[in-house]
Amino acid sequence: MRRPTRTRRLSIAAIVSLLAFVVLATAGVRSLRTLEKWSFKSWRGVELIGGRVIYWHWHGKSVHGEAQSAGHESQKLPSTEFVIFWNFEVFDKQLYPELRDSRLLQVCVPLWPFLLLLLIAPVRWLIARPANAPAFPVITDAKQELA
Repeated sequence: MRRPTRTRRLSIAAIVSLLAFVVLATAGVRSLRTLEKWSFKSWRGVELIGGRVIYWHWHGKSVHGEAQSAGHESQKLPSTEFVIFWNFEVFDKQLYPELRDSRLLQVCVPLWPFLLLLLIAPVRWLIARPANAPAFPVITDAKQELA
């Protein structure tokens, strides 16, 4: 199997991917102490809490009245343990029995799969041979020894 070469495109992808890895890892560590919540109109939102990304969507009527406005919310978490490693969750449940058509869809995904995906380009860049390297280094080395 022939090793790929380090092209300009692969180098840029590796740098961008490594920067995104650092940003996401920092946000993941920060999420152990702080809840970050982005709300969108029509009762949808994304939360970053305890090393997990949570997408939620509220269907139907609300106990609280009008849909909340879009925005960002941040708050400190109590000093309990929120680290979850293997916990992938998807559930659709009815929170309030008095509201028959209202349900909450929630999808929880830990951050570590995203971090692993972001490491693919830098690892591939490390495996690739330099662009100016000889195609067959064994044959090239043998010719230099004979001379």
